[in-house]
Amino acid sequence: MVARWHSRVALAALLIAFLLLLSQFYIKSNDPPIVHQLGIQGFIVDSGRTKVKRQKLPNLEQLDWPELEYLPLPLGVTRADQIPWGPQYSREQMRTQWKLFSIFEDVMEELGLSDKWMIWGGSLVGSFRHHDNIPWDDDLDVVVDFKVRDALWEKMLEMPPEIIIQQSHLRDKIYAKFIEPYNTAQDVEGSRNLSSWGWGWPFIDIGYYITNATHLEERAFYGPGHQTCAMSDVFPLIFRPFYKHWVPAPRNTFAAIMQPNIGQVDCLTSGWSHPFERHRQRQLKPCSELAHRYAFVEHSPLYNNSDQGSPSDLTWVRERLLLGHRSIHELRLVAPRHVAHVETYRMRVVTP
Repeated sequence: MVARWHSRVALAALLIAFLLLLSQFYIKSNDPPIVHQLGIQGFIVDSGRTKVKRQKLPNLEQLDWPELEYLPLPLGVTRADQIPWGPQYSREQMRTQWKLFSIFEDVMEELGLSDKWMIWGGSLVGSFRHHDNIPWDDDLDVVVDFKVRDALWEKMLEMPPEIIIQQSHLRDKIYAKFIEPYNTAQDVEGSRNLSSWGWGWPFIDIGYYITNATHLEERAFYGPGHQTCAMSDVFPLIFRPFYKHWVPAPRNTFAAIMQPNIGQVDCLTSGWSHPFERHRQRQLKPCSELAHRYAFVEHSPLYNNSDQGSPSDLTWVRERLLLGHRSIHELRLVAPRHVAHVETYRMRVVTP
């Protein structure tokens, strides 16, 4: 009887050990392929030419994405004011915006300068919070190393006449040829002249940065002064999702966002209308009040290893795009360890 009991205990112990081993195998086998095939280095921008490296990242076009909202009529048709918290583009205006972005992206790649630019401003916030541009934003923002401004201009001037670059003091705008006057009321591709400044909208808003030993500084004013960011929070750049594009972004995206917005944890609308180039009322709202309408990214550590390595070391994070309680898609990305866990609807780090 005792021998039979001991044999059952031994058998149970073997079964438990087998199940534990099987569970570990299951966890490893179900880790995202990028964890084992690429490693963290696969998400670091370490060259001026990144096309091959980007092709090894998950195919963003194959992910599920939330259905976008569009204006029923192109912005500018009626000269009506923009509606806060609502879509800012018609379908073809949005198409124009992303085509311009792809052209800029391709130009920087052809020049071998893909490590000399990054998404910035509202576009960086959009990537972090939505894996896309901010749903209620009205332009796309990038910054480029000031040292390569001339090279960018030289290449852009070789483009077909349908693509235009224009200086705006310390910034530049890339926009499309103006639509024909007889198409004003139609939703067609192209930019529109909606302000007195001469350039068209939609456009890519290009800022320029300079660096010293410790900090990066944007040359144009950002509010009351120049936006600065610690070099250690910016470089080396990492790849982040920006709609269906893998784009360069600051290494510590959270820090780059919060530096000019210290203490600002809620969602906001811009105090400037880019289509009409004029001031408008800036508004704040808890992001949770928009969760039923727009998808937000949930940030959490992929592994429970918060006590390993330096807080600034890059680690794996899980980013889930949520519309309410429904998961749209999930990506495994990298971020500094101390900002791997961020509240979904407030720009605040979750402390252990």
